[in-house]
Amino acid sequence: MGLQSPFFRFALAMPVVIGAILAAVFYPLYRQAEEHIRQEVHAAIELEILSLDDHLHEKGLAGLVEELGERVASPVDPDAVYCLADTQDRVLAGNLPAWPAGLTRQDEAWFRIKDAAGHNIEGKIFVLYGGERLLVGRRSPLAPFRESMTIRLAWSGALTILATALIVGAFMRYLHRRLQRMADEAKAIQRGHLSRRLSLNARRDELDLLAVRFNQAFDEIERLVDATRHVSSAVAHDMRRPLIHLRNTLEAELAELAPGTKLAQRLKALVGQTDALLATFSALLRLARLESGTWEVRRQPCDLAEIAEDAVDLYAAQAEQEARSITLAGGPLVVEGDRDLLFQLFQNLLENALRHGAGTVAVELARDGGNARIQVRDQGPGVPAAALPRIFERFYLADPSRSEVGSGVGLALVKGIVEAHGGRVTAENGAPGLRIAVWLPLETRYYPDPIAEPSEP
Repeated sequence: MGLQSPFFRFALAMPVVIGAILAAVFYPLYRQAEEHIRQEVHAAIELEILSLDDHLHEKGLAGLVEELGERVASPVDPDAVYCLADTQDRVLAGNLPAWPAGLTRQDEAWFRIKDAAGHNIEGKIFVLYGGERLLVGRRSPLAPFRESMTIRLAWSGALTILATALIVGAFMRYLHRRLQRMADEAKAIQRGHLSRRLSLNARRDELDLLAVRFNQAFDEIERLVDATRHVSSAVAHDMRRPLIHLRNTLEAELAELAPGTKLAQRLKALVGQTDALLATFSALLRLARLESGTWEVRRQPCDLAEIAEDAVDLYAAQAEQEARSITLAGGPLVVEGDRDLLFQLFQNLLENALRHGAGTVAVELARDGGNARIQVRDQGPGVPAAALPRIFERFYLADPSRSEVGSGVGLALVKGIVEAHGGRVTAENGAPGLRIAVWLPLETRYYPDPIAEPSEP
């Protein structure tokens, strides 16, 4: 998963969101607890001041000094801080050695200072009638509380974010794997394996319900495609016999006519058209058997160079009649397959280039990793870019105006032969011309060295 993946972005965003929620929830609570502790400290200091004020009114300054001495000596409240100083800042009583430097002298003023030991002290100043100043304070628990809570909140937030990241990451990874598996299965169906379906889990969750809907759609698509194939195959099968009978009748009539007559020429043209129809029906039946798996592919080691040379020799005369040529380049390449089907493969590729292309037809054979690559290219105008994805569909014509010289079955049969041998086929405009590339697995015992992955042209 890369940064462009929504799963990856969600897995990154979720811990950040959780962290923001934790901060929004716990920071106000932390501030409220801190304020509550401060108020408790201030309330305790106010009570201390009221108690000392009573002693001052009852016993005077001497009684206040005596009371402060007793409180400092008592171990009951070790956090209490007192300091009574005269107008010259001399300490009269208390547990501070001197009046804190820089401390305000204003009456009833609250303060926060640190003593020599580093303790935080919060307190209040009370100015007596004679000008003496009484400092009453406490060693505040706010600093230790703040430090302790900061550490705890930081660790709690970090652990929560980490746990969230791990859980979300694991879930997103699981979800990504499931969707990727569904995408791979859908891609296999798209490539022609119509009997395959999206796999389901035992939990039957929302993704399984979606997969069920897709499988139902694939069932309907398979049914329609099978019906189309069955109709085309049935038509081809049922039409062959009357066409053969018609061809034989035409040839018999043609044999009784003098060559060169107008009727003889017409009958000869009809025989040629009948042969083209029979070839189309034969190709349809062969394609139907390949797609249904009823064609038994006789696998044996085949040298593609020899098969390609035979096909080029077969069509060389036709190319010469059109003032064109066919070139063949490449050395021996041994694959395991059906020689007749592979010869049919080269026939269809050459016929397509001669019918719809122009100029020299170049046939190239090369080894591409663990595959043999066959490339057939002409110098014609090519096909529209929108037609390239459909060029291997049966009955599809990139240029319908040329329907009189093509049936739209040749390249569909090429694709069926290639897939029957475990290969793949692509088509692209070569500027000029159309370039069709076929990859077939090599017979590995003839190529014992390590095999790399095939590359795209």
